Amino acid sequence: MLMTSRRRLRVAAGVLETGNVLFLKLLLRDRQAARIYPGRVYRDYLSLAKKDHWTSQSIFDFLPELATSPTPRITLEHVQGEGITTSVAELALMALVTRALNPRRVFEIGTFRGRTALNFALNSPDDCIVYTLDLPPLTASDHLGVADQKIAAMRKPGVDFEGSDVERKVIQLLGDSCTFDFSSYLGQMDLVFVDGGHTYELAANDTRSALQMCRPGGVILWHDFANYGDYHDVTRAVLDNIPDGMVVGLENTELAAYRAPG
Repeated sequence: MLMTSRRRLRVAAGVLETGNVLFLKLLLRDRQAARIYPGRVYRDYLSLAKKDHWTSQSIFDFLPELATSPTPRITLEHVQGEGITTSVAELALMALVTRALNPRRVFEIGTFRGRTALNFALNSPDDCIVYTLDLPPLTASDHLGVADQKIAAMRKPGVDFEGSDVERKVIQLLGDSCTFDFSSYLGQMDLVFVDGGHTYELAANDTRSALQMCRPGGVILWHDFANYGDYHDVTRAVLDNIPDGMVVGLENTELAAYRAPG
């Protein structure tokens, strides 16, 4: 039921599967927060059960090379967000993935302000190029859902990495990911991060583009995975486009990961 495309049925199933007295208390106090609760409980369950709709792993299980000595040192810059947040834990995991891969090319779909692009740049080699794609300022997209339209209105692509000591490593691209020409980047990316539109159609389109850009042995990361609120369609889109058993949910986060064979 949690994978159904019918929103009301999915919400009801999520409440039945994860609901308890604490959920009812939260529902009375903060309905918006209560919408997030089922996804958080389900992610906690998967971190213990390890496998259900997908596999849950620690970052060290997903990338065994991180267990080698010495453990990579990461750098984080947790810029204050506006409208959306990425937890320190999620930023740290993305930084660890970057250090482990030692990428020369990174592609991000969905800049917003550029916080994650900044952290990719901080944790990659000096000669790495971080491409980050977002809609041009003051431009709307017919493909965006209602929730995304609110966030898109607040975006300021690049403001978080502009003026930083790693700005030279970041190339800001502007365009709609549904119509953008990715041909120059196919098969070249060591790391691709998908955090653009959250409707099923947009997430599926961006996932397919990520698969085409990812080189053999490269990694794709998605944000807002296992989110049973407004962004739940990301989960469905990822599972529908990645081979069975290849999707990994990074423990207790909204990050999903896939490593291309090779």
